Amino acid sequence: MKISECAQLFLSYISDKSEHTIKNYRSDLNQFKDIVGDKDVEKITKADIAKFRMVLQSQNKKSSTIARKLACLNSFFEYLIDLEIISSSPITRSHRPKISQKIPSSLSHEEIKRVLSKTRTLTEKVIVVLMLTTGLRSSELLGIKRSSILLEHEGKIYTTESIYTLELKDDDVLYIRVEGKGGKEREVPITGEPMKLFVEYLRFNSSEKVFPISYFSLWKMIVNLGKRCNIVLHPHKLRHTAATIALQSGAELRIIQELLGHASPITTARYAKVGQKQLLQATKALSKNIKL
Repeated sequence: MKISECAQLFLSYISDKSEHTIKNYRSDLNQFKDIVGDKDVEKITKADIAKFRMVLQSQNKKSSTIARKLACLNSFFEYLIDLEIISSSPITRSHRPKISQKIPSSLSHEEIKRVLSKTRTLTEKVIVVLMLTTGLRSSELLGIKRSSILLEHEGKIYTTESIYTLELKDDDVLYIRVEGKGGKEREVPITGEPMKLFVEYLRFNSSEKVFPISYFSLWKMIVNLGKRCNIVLHPHKLRHTAATIALQSGAELRIIQELLGHASPITTARYAKVGQKQLLQATKALSKNIKL
């Protein structure tokens, strides 16, 4: 079977994934086909994979982008193995580029204030506040449903239909059930002013899908908000900021891992990298406890 034929089977197989993910996979597979030719999948070799990577490198693609595209191909070939169309994957560990483990970019406290002051609508403000206080992924945010929201008030549990008659308190907790990567569900809590703001938005928007917009609309909204603030901003930067603030506030990595829905603590550990000043302070404190 040709690459193009198998790609259609694979895209149908992953049809339950987000629209953004499917779009990326389709683009990656088409790019691979264009570079190596629409050949029989049984005839794809390690040399074809190497060629694909070399072309991407010649286009000055980031190592993280190349790694993502190769991960897509790896999933594609594993699927073909399951179907017994091929017997093994042509991708080896040597094909995967080393990814720079740089500290994810985040907003400063002053930038957060500026961003919040420049929001123009209740929807914009709620989305920014939610992402900054929960670290939700874009797909998780856009997948929130009213039926997935519960409020804990004075020891009792209420649905969204009941919360409007209550006098909300700062120690109330609103739980949002979201679906993360791999279909894994988790409950994300919000409290205080962010919770009250979200409830205000829920009163305004009565649809089952809490944020009835596309990923592109969300991305454009956040990017334009950043431009109004003279800040480079995108949805994932808000998630990075939430993780960074949580770490700076003293939260343990395992807690941040649970909040962000990371499958591996290694992913969360990127946020634990410290600056030179922090490192110097730590080493000075340690040195005082060593008697020579």
